[in-house]
Amino acid sequence: MIYVIEDDRGWEDYYRRILKSYDLEFFHDGVAAIAAMDEVVPDLVILDILLTGPTGFAVLNEMRSYPELAKVPVLIVTSVTIRDVLARQYGVVGILDKGKMMPQELLEAVQEALA
Repeated sequence: MIYVIEDDRGWEDYYRRILKSYDLEFFHDGVAAIAAMDEVVPDLVILDILLTGPTGFAVLNEMRSYPELAKVPVLIVTSVTIRDVLARQYGVVGILDKGKMMPQELLEAVQEALA
């Protein structure tokens, strides 16, 4: 059983078409998915990060807090980079890569943050 946790219902057909040989269960919010996991532990979770309501990170943290769910493999499928997700989730104004950051980039980021 694969649980697909995706709030955009438009993706259901895509998953059904690509994964037609698998048993899929769809959830449109993390709360319902976690509740269902109390009854049936899935073999895999396909998880969107930018869910309406609790984020995918919240779902993942909840799963990892239960020993029987901590072992379930999770495949994250999202349309944004994890950097962008973390920035939104934690309300930061930006993320700079220390290994690639140029002085001008730092200066511009500080100026933009203070504007």
